[in-house]
Amino acid sequence: MTAIQTRLKRNQMRRDKQPQSHIYDSYRSRGRSAGASRCPDCGAIYDDGRWTWRISAGQMHQLQCPACKRIHEQAPAGEITFDGDYLLNRADEVLALLHHQADGEKQEHPLERIMDIQQQPEHIVVQTTGPHLVRRLGAAMLHAHQGELEISYRDNEGLLRAHWVRSSAR
Repeated sequence: MTAIQTRLKRNQMRRDKQPQSHIYDSYRSRGRSAGASRCPDCGAIYDDGRWTWRISAGQMHQLQCPACKRIHEQAPAGEITFDGDYLLNRADEVLALLHHQADGEKQEHPLERIMDIQQQPEHIVVQTTGPHLVRRLGAAMLHAHQGELEISYRDNEGLLRAHWVRSSAR
């Protein structure tokens, strides 16, 4: 096993040990709506209990998707913080990686998007509309830039938080 594979293995969590949300997500509907619906903001289609990007055929009921609701209300479902002087000379490279990963996730899962990116020289905070994107961004940073990743839910909070850090000394 290579050094990178060892670090990745050490930072991965078993599925049954991964943190789960402690509260109900009010942005997701409890039941399925009758018939197909289309989000007026992003164009995602809700059909048969799932949001997709497929092409709509004709007139559809208008229903705002949970991701657009979160963006409109500025209520992220996930937040990942990237810290360390390692980011000083690599901010553009890191942001390109994050956007690439987010685009890939968004194509498969319309409810997983980047809401906001706050950037400072040694600090980047990314807020997302879903928790799965936080995991994907963290895993991509571990794979491409190593470092250390910590993922956690705080009690009674529906926000998945992650923290990635690496110093230049490595």
